Amino acid sequence: MREVFALLLCSIVFGVMVLMRTSWTYVLATELATILFTFVVDMDTYWISNLLFQSLIFVFFREVDTRNSHSIPAKGPVMFVCAPHASQFVDPILIMTCIPSRSIHFVMAAKSMRKKFVGLLGRLTHSIPVERPQDVAKPGSGTVTIQGTSVTGKGTAFTTEVKVGDSIACKGKATPILSIDSDTEITLKFPSKVTATDSAYKVQPKLDHTFMFKHVFDTFRAGECVGIFPEGGSHDQTYFLPFKAGAASMTLGAMAHGSKPVYIVPVGLNYFHGHRFRSRALLDFGYPIEVSPELVKMYEEGGDQRREANKQLLEVVTKGIESVTMTARDYDTLRIIWAVRRLYKPQAKRLTLEETQQLTKRFLDIYDDFKDHEKVRWLKREVDAYNTKLESYGIRDHQVAIVNQDPTTLYRRLATRLVMLFVEAILLMPFVVLGLPILYFCRKVADTKAKEAVAGSTVKDAGRDVKATWKLMTALVVVPVSLMLYSIVVGILFGARSGLATFALLPLPLLYLLRVWDHFHRLRKSLPPLVLALWNQDVGKDLLSTRKLLKAKIRELVDEVVPAEKRMFTAADFVGEDD
Repeated sequence: MREVFALLLCSIVFGVMVLMRTSWTYVLATELATILFTFVVDMDTYWISNLLFQSLIFVFFREVDTRNSHSIPAKGPVMFVCAPHASQFVDPILIMTCIPSRSIHFVMAAKSMRKKFVGLLGRLTHSIPVERPQDVAKPGSGTVTIQGTSVTGKGTAFTTEVKVGDSIACKGKATPILSIDSDTEITLKFPSKVTATDSAYKVQPKLDHTFMFKHVFDTFRAGECVGIFPEGGSHDQTYFLPFKAGAASMTLGAMAHGSKPVYIVPVGLNYFHGHRFRSRALLDFGYPIEVSPELVKMYEEGGDQRREANKQLLEVVTKGIESVTMTARDYDTLRIIWAVRRLYKPQAKRLTLEETQQLTKRFLDIYDDFKDHEKVRWLKREVDAYNTKLESYGIRDHQVAIVNQDPTTLYRRLATRLVMLFVEAILLMPFVVLGLPILYFCRKVADTKAKEAVAGSTVKDAGRDVKATWKLMTALVVVPVSLMLYSIVVGILFGARSGLATFALLPLPLLYLLRVWDHFHRLRKSLPPLVLALWNQDVGKDLLSTRKLLKAKIRELVDEVVPAEKRMFTAADFVGEDD
């Protein structure tokens, strides 16, 4: 793969220089192509891939920020435990690009590794394949009735289709088999979490993960890093899926097999509309967790002691993950918490991504602790009504103050922004012609894949976790092909030199126009409140009075339930506010 990439790069350089048609450029082109070929072939594919991923992240996200990244150990084995797994293949790419100093071998589903394009990226980034039972499960004959540890079949062939240690999966839950009593009767190892009557089922085989664990142990012994998503798969829920013990087992197993002490670093992935183009993301790194030698000894003893060691370490890791992430029981609750955060923050203060995440998390904690409090229930109801009212008028909370300005200021601001929109629209014409077809095609593919993912999953609501992934993967193919087509057209019309120059230089103005596109959308979104204010000033007064009341009630609640030393802002931060 490296040789192919190097040859392609060198061919482009050689072709450009030869087209300059001066005698010395032939020699220089040959020398430069040789140097580039040697350099690229000698490079690790991980770093080549990381350069590509950094460009993708730069284009897709408007802002990416990190918190506490300085605490990551600079050397030695590290286990990065990452959650929530909210964006299928974007999550590992984002983590890789934000920690360029460490090479991270992500544990990746073998099913994904078997796919041509995704598997290629996985191999280039040294991913570690792991076979998941649900990916190799097969439908069983007949139907089953499950009650506790008892499974009774109709038309089943348990003695030939299943083995002791396999699992029966029904309604999204799998339970291991303790014994096979006959073709129609099975005893489960644990009581099933589901009750079923004459239901279809699948048989999940017991898998041997020896090779995967050896790969992980060798990686740690080499002083390198492993990344894992303990939820086992991506999803778009607002809460965690149950964490699996793989991260704990890998860490303890590596130390038991002679690795140096492995530090566990919790990684919180916090997206702000992360499935959308030009969204924002914050990576919050927890402080490294040291693994107790006592837990390693318990692991080495095996049996119940090993299971207890895994359980205890997983509990510590879970607490670490919870300290760097935001979770809510449902999307509506999270949406209300976002609104409360916006209403509470000081008017003159612009929050960083880190401060936004921390403030949101604090309000989620308050809600969890006081959700049955009368004031909290009233706030939830009124904030939801306020959000609904804003949506009906097509404006946002931060635009309410604009609606209440005097008509002269509003007319002047509206005229200025319309002129700016017109100018930027003209500047964006090349982007609209060349870039929007690419964006449209990527979005259509992502929407199609999201629907397929929802249809085949029990943990996806709208498939938001796969949208960003498919937008980026589609762009990896569509963008180079589009550039080549544009360059060929220019080459046919204006000559080969112009075509090569177009291929090499066209991405630069398109990247600049991407920034103009961001500003254009912000201007466009600022027009509805201006029009609303000029059309009906009573609406603005009503929204402003509602906002004032909610702000006062929220701050009153914070003062009541949060000790002064734990508040993010003091009374001085709110002095001088006019709304």
